[in-house]
Amino acid sequence: MRSWHRSILALWLALCPAQTTVAQIEKRAETYDLTLEDCLAWTFRQYPDIQRLRTDIERATGTKLVYRSRALQQLAAQFDGGLRGGPLYPPSGPFGILTAQFLQPLLDVGIPPTLRRGRLEVVLAQQNLNREVTDRLHEARVTFLRVLYFRDLLALYEDIDKRLQKNVESEQQRLDVGTGNEAALKSAKIQELNLELGLSDLRGYYFSSVTRLAELCGRDSSTGAKNARQLWLPKPVGELRYEPVTVDLPQESAYALQHRADLKLLQALVDATAADRQTVQAGYFPTVSLVSTALLIPQSLLVHKETAIVVGQDTRSTEVRAGVELSWRVIDNGQVTGASHRLEAVRQAYEIMLHQLQQNIPRELAVIQGELQNADTRREALNKSAAEAEENLEVIEAQVALGQATQLDFLKAQSNLLSVRVGIAEATYSHAVACAELDHATGRYLQYHTEDTQ
Repeated sequence: MRSWHRSILALWLALCPAQTTVAQIEKRAETYDLTLEDCLAWTFRQYPDIQRLRTDIERATGTKLVYRSRALQQLAAQFDGGLRGGPLYPPSGPFGILTAQFLQPLLDVGIPPTLRRGRLEVVLAQQNLNREVTDRLHEARVTFLRVLYFRDLLALYEDIDKRLQKNVESEQQRLDVGTGNEAALKSAKIQELNLELGLSDLRGYYFSSVTRLAELCGRDSSTGAKNARQLWLPKPVGELRYEPVTVDLPQESAYALQHRADLKLLQALVDATAADRQTVQAGYFPTVSLVSTALLIPQSLLVHKETAIVVGQDTRSTEVRAGVELSWRVIDNGQVTGASHRLEAVRQAYEIMLHQLQQNIPRELAVIQGELQNADTRREALNKSAAEAEENLEVIEAQVALGQATQLDFLKAQSNLLSVRVGIAEATYSHAVACAELDHATGRYLQYHTEDTQ
């Protein structure tokens, strides 16, 4: 059903005339207002992968108990019962035997790293969640900005399209009164058709971004609308804002080292692998345990007939034994050594990845700083020429209407104005995306949590 809706709307967007695209989607689909804050909150609460990793913390808590069980007491019991009969074991009747065993580790080198590994299992699950939250919130924010950017571009293109329509009407009127020519009219129509191609592409980009935004928010675009054959799409509320940002590289690098979820996850993997290796290496050392066993044979449920084989022996007595058990495998044919080497190789690989990410942070921030500066410079330069381009197009429009300028002059003027306006919108969008990249590179997205993830 979702693919059917998308195919129909995409075909309709490609074939429809040049009207306000946002208004077209609102007419063909049911929309709901969506702010950036609501977008981030819904993504955090409802995105499927985030929900899955949140429940994975419960699994990690259970795994922690499994690791802790190595240090806890063990109590086992076994009961044997049945019926006996025949001349060998008179009298006939039921019998029962209860055996119980208690074990408490006293000396086990592997217990401390096992307890650490259990705690790290929860840390790993939490950091996995934090990394997914960071990535998805960043994607939701950038997608939201992209929708605003395409919306602004559509408004710019549609404004130019209105001018082109007026230009076609003007040429048609001049031709009707005998002061124009067919070539000028055809040139004006070609300009309008060329702009329509750009509009068609922007409609597709806008629709794809809106549907992806709905998915990130956990909203199914094919359900939720009152009409089952309509789409249910978000309508982003807000504008692309431009706020100058200064990046302090040393300060931001230090913040990133402390708050980046991927760095914390890799550090937790390094610690967990080291704990696994220490647990394996515990096989080199002996283990000592306190052991106690008890055997209960009820007098009324004798297993066999009392026969004094040894003087003073009572075959019906219940016994309890206690003592210390020592086990030590001296030769294991490399089982412990091989496992230890494998885990050490994994730990070193994680450490290499961690050091690479840590060393790459200043370069990432320097690239983001350069993108911010480039966007600032470009936007400032284009703002200076925007008024001039607008005024020039108005003059050329008047001259074309009077027959004092050609369609080529009009094409150059409108192309220049469109290029300047699009450049300003693109610079503003690039600046906003660079700010989002800065938050992603420093790990600030975890500040957007709207509920406790513990």
